[in-house]
Amino acid sequence: MKHRTRVLFLFLLTLVGPCLSFADDLGQAIGLFRDGQFEKVIPILRALIADPTATSKKPDALLLLAKSQMAINRLDDADKSLEYYIATYPGAADYPEALYQKGRLLFLQEEFEQSIQVLQSFISTYPASPFVSSAWFWVGEDLYNLGHVDEAEKMYQKILSDFPSSVKVEAARYKVSLIQLQKKEIELERLLKWSHEEFLKSLEEYQKREITYEQAIEAYQKKLSSGTSDQDQKTIADLRAELAKKAAEAQDLAAKLSQQSAAAGQAAAASQADLQRREHLLLLKEQALALKEKYLATLEAAEGAK
Repeated sequence: MKHRTRVLFLFLLTLVGPCLSFADDLGQAIGLFRDGQFEKVIPILRALIADPTATSKKPDALLLLAKSQMAINRLDDADKSLEYYIATYPGAADYPEALYQKGRLLFLQEEFEQSIQVLQSFISTYPASPFVSSAWFWVGEDLYNLGHVDEAEKMYQKILSDFPSSVKVEAARYKVSLIQLQKKEIELERLLKWSHEEFLKSLEEYQKREITYEQAIEAYQKKLSSGTSDQDQKTIADLRAELAKKAAEAQDLAAKLSQQSAAAGQAAAASQADLQRREHLLLLKEQALALKEKYLATLEAAEGAK
C-alpha cells in the first residue's frame, strides 16, 4: 500500500513539477520586467513559449514578451508577438490589454492614424478597462503628432477631468501646459510680425514724407531769404535754427528706426517689452513729424505776412 501511494505521489509530481517550473520562470520574467531588465526577460520568455508543455502560460508569456520588445525599441519583433497573440488568444484574460498595446505600438511606429483607429476601437469595446485613460492619452499623442493640436489638447484635458487618478495625469498636465505655451508663442510671433510689417510700412511713409518736407522747407527758406527787414531776417534765422534742430532730431530718429529694421529679423525672439519699445519709437517719430508740420506752417505764415 505504501509503495502504491509513493508511486502515485511521484506520478503526480511529474505532472505538477513542470507547471511549477513554468510558474517560476514566468514569475522571474515578471520580476525582471518590473526591474527594467528587459534584455534578460526575453530569452526566458522565448524558452517558455517554445516549450510545447507550457500551454497555459504561453498567452501571458507572449504578451510580456511583446511589452519587453517594445521597451527596448525592437518594434518589428513586438509587432509579430502582438499579432500572433491577437490572432491566437482572443479569449485570453489579457486580450484587451493586447489591443491597447497594439495601439501604443502603432504610435511608436509613427503610424498615427492607424493608432487612433485601434485605440478608439479598444476604448469603445472595453470602456471599463484600466487601460482606457492611457489609451486616451495615446490618442492625444497621435493627434499632436499629426498637427491637430487643439484636438490633442481636448484628449489631455479629458484625462485630467475624467480620470484624475490615472497614471497619465502628470503627462497630460504637462502636454496641456506645453500646448498653451506654444499658442502664446505663436500669438506673440504673429504680433511681432504684424508690428514689424507695420513698422516697415510706417518707416517707408516717414521717409517719403521726410523728402517732401525737406523740399518744401528748402523752397520756403529760399523765398524767405529775400526779406529785407532786420526783424524778418531775425525771424528767419530763428526758424532756421529751430528747423535745423528738429531736422537733426528727425534724422536721429530715422537712424534709430533703421537700426530697429536691421534687427527685425530676430523679432521672433523679442519680448513684449521689445514690442512696446518699438511702438514708443514709432510714436516719437510721429511726434517729430507733427513738429515739422508745425514749423512748416510757421514758415507759410511768415511768407504770407510779407
